[in-house]
Amino acid sequence: MATTSAESRRSISLPWGDGPPLPLAIPEHWDVADVARPDLAGAIDDYPSALARALDEPEGGMRIDDLARPGSTVAIVVDDPSRWTPVREALPILLGRLRDAGVASSDVTISVGVGRHHAVDADSMRLRVGDAVADAHRCFSPPVDDLTDYDDLGTTPEGVPVRVFRPVASADLRIMVGSVLPHLQAGFGGGYKLIFPGRRHRSTLAALHRKGLGGDHAGRLLGSDATGNPMRRAIRSAAARLGPCLSISHLLGPPGTVLHVAAGHPDPVQDRLAAEARRRFRAPEMDPSTVDVVVAGNDPWPGDPMMSFKVLLQNRAAGRPGGVLVGFFRTDPGEIDRSVPMSTLRGIAATGMAGGWAIRRGLAVVDRVVSTLHTPSEFLIRWARELVVDRTVLVYAPPLHDKIGPHLGPIRVFDDQSRLWEAAEAALPRTAAPRCRVFPQGGLTYCPVP
Repeated sequence: MATTSAESRRSISLPWGDGPPLPLAIPEHWDVADVARPDLAGAIDDYPSALARALDEPEGGMRIDDLARPGSTVAIVVDDPSRWTPVREALPILLGRLRDAGVASSDVTISVGVGRHHAVDADSMRLRVGDAVADAHRCFSPPVDDLTDYDDLGTTPEGVPVRVFRPVASADLRIMVGSVLPHLQAGFGGGYKLIFPGRRHRSTLAALHRKGLGGDHAGRLLGSDATGNPMRRAIRSAAARLGPCLSISHLLGPPGTVLHVAAGHPDPVQDRLAAEARRRFRAPEMDPSTVDVVVAGNDPWPGDPMMSFKVLLQNRAAGRPGGVLVGFFRTDPGEIDRSVPMSTLRGIAATGMAGGWAIRRGLAVVDRVVSTLHTPSEFLIRWARELVVDRTVLVYAPPLHDKIGPHLGPIRVFDDQSRLWEAAEAALPRTAAPRCRVFPQGGLTYCPVP
């Protein structure tokens, strides 16, 4: 993790999609205590060669030619388009290795692990895997609710029903192509998580996410070690009911940047990349009680508001309770409803300030109710409560403002920076110099709950 020198803290810009950086107009009298950026040094400059080396020297000694042979069926699971994993670049190399092992194209399926996100339509599938791959293989974005499409593999010792999409469950070998990024519940994403909960029935998804609620605070498990993380332990228990699995996993920087690629047994691959992510992305320690305002950009996420709000939660613990949390969301209009339907967003927005007041106070009650009922929405309610329960949340996202207006429940949405900073200052007790901490690439950085 890198920090920016005091000399440059008054000229802070955020990455802003494919356009020029967005300068922050932080009030001059504020004290910018820290600008924390991820360590992106040493990016891979020849990805095909790096992936070939990873496949030749796999973690745990799991080589493709030892696991696949003529007549083998192989299920490849890739992460969904909200991640910027180099799936199109990896698949031709992987499929070439399978052909060399004698596996027929007709025996290979490709599934997208969407979790709670929208299903991937045919056009999006082609963008994700490439035209040649889509033409030569059966590609799936399975429904999450139809049990007839799933094999029931029993229940884990943690009480998680293991219901897996049939082509994945019945294959002789499963190969997961994904990436390791900070995750509020699983510590870090990637590995077996592409199947559990990426490619499983809704009942499995709900049970796994309940394991990752982390007690009283969303984010307490953020960046945690796999052995101490209840969601990751449950994921590994579920994966033990499958046959052989191999992981190709990436540590990502911004889109187009791969910091590391590893292949082999999913557990050591995950542990290795998680350790590297922890070194590069975890925020330096600073007493949060001294920080009034936390500012986080959503880079490099592609503009889905739900993922952007996760970015705020990833960095929320850097500031004090009662302070202000400011999000700068570069928002792609085409991504706004990837995770939450626009009708829902507009319904929340229509409640206005009065609705925001009610939502803020009602979330604690709803959280208690759904935690008793064990509904699939339990983890979403917990996130929402933790986001707004004891902080003022302000978001700069002009396209979102254009779609829903200035309010999303208790969250205020802005299309003008000056008004945002005025609202931030008004939400704080009068002080000579509010102290703030800035995370320009908040989608990579994270600050665990103490």
